[in-house]
Amino acid sequence: MYNQEKIEKKCLKEKVMKVGFLVVTLLSFAVSDMNVMPMTENILTQEYLMNLKNSGYNRDIMPDGNYGYGSPVDVLCTMHVLDVTKVDDLNMDYRITLYFRQSWNDSRLSFLEQDIHSVVLNDPKHIWTPDLFFVQEKEGNHHSIIVPNTFLRINPEGEVLYSVRVSVTLSCPMDFKKFPHDKQQCVFMIESYGRTRDKLELSWDRRKMNPPITVNEHINLLLFKVKDVKEKVRHAKFTFGEYTALEVSMIFERKMGFFLTRLYIPFLLLVAISWVSFWIPAKMIALRLSLLFAIFYMMMNISSGMSDYLPPSSYAKGSDVWIAVCETMVFAAFFEFIAVHIIARNKEKLEKRMRKNDPEAQRVLDLDDKVRIY
Repeated sequence: MYNQEKIEKKCLKEKVMKVGFLVVTLLSFAVSDMNVMPMTENILTQEYLMNLKNSGYNRDIMPDGNYGYGSPVDVLCTMHVLDVTKVDDLNMDYRITLYFRQSWNDSRLSFLEQDIHSVVLNDPKHIWTPDLFFVQEKEGNHHSIIVPNTFLRINPEGEVLYSVRVSVTLSCPMDFKKFPHDKQQCVFMIESYGRTRDKLELSWDRRKMNPPITVNEHINLLLFKVKDVKEKVRHAKFTFGEYTALEVSMIFERKMGFFLTRLYIPFLLLVAISWVSFWIPAKMIALRLSLLFAIFYMMMNISSGMSDYLPPSSYAKGSDVWIAVCETMVFAAFFEFIAVHIIARNKEKLEKRMRKNDPEAQRVLDLDDKVRIY
């Protein structure tokens, strides 16, 4: 009996040890799996990039078109305008900072057989990218603080999203005929530099509910406000082929606050002050002349100061018409003063003749003078 109980206890102890060992083993596997799982996608991404380098992928060769070999590659674009830093009337240009996004499909980059949601790259030099440029660009730069502001995401189907942050200065021929009530429409286009339409087709990405071009609502310019932004697709024909161009039209409306305080109100006040000369007696020639000359001099200074904000033009601007009208009214006050002075002088000569020729008229005129004095 004693030996049998001893054997049963030994068997029970062995069973407990086996169960404990099994539990510990399962827990260790679970912990090891928890540590490995987050690294799985990173390891697969590294393997994908290594396979891409070893597969003979050539970034200088365009991918097949969306409808098979020989069809053009469709590049869908979107844009978000971050800021408009300046609109320069003198140089007729403006500077904007924007996110420019391109999307296309490259079947050579697909990885449907691998368990990866997407591949993210920060350097576009490993894959083919469209050769797009801004036609109206004067100067531009790609932002690289703290790191290059570039983003590449590749989906399992081979669809590539390429986003870049750039600042460009673009030329804009302006029309100042209605200045300062003008609206400037500035148009710039984005084209492929070397791929004709039969190789590369550009279009705005309208697959989502948002418009293809969005603008930051908090853009604050001193003299302008962004009134509207419109997009369009154009086809430009040249002697060496037809190209697709994405057109962006930005409408800037000039703010009136500055010109109310620097142009309209000062000229209105000066014209009103010139009318004070109508109540100055005709005999006070020096006072009238000094007042009108001072007003005219101030008008000339203000008009010359306003011309510093605009380039010379061969046509009359709205501000020129306003200044000319105000100066004409001051000149009219000059002519009124001359006419009144001539009439008063002729009247004085007539009164002198009457005094000499008619003693009775002399008494009447003397009486009139006394009445005027009192």
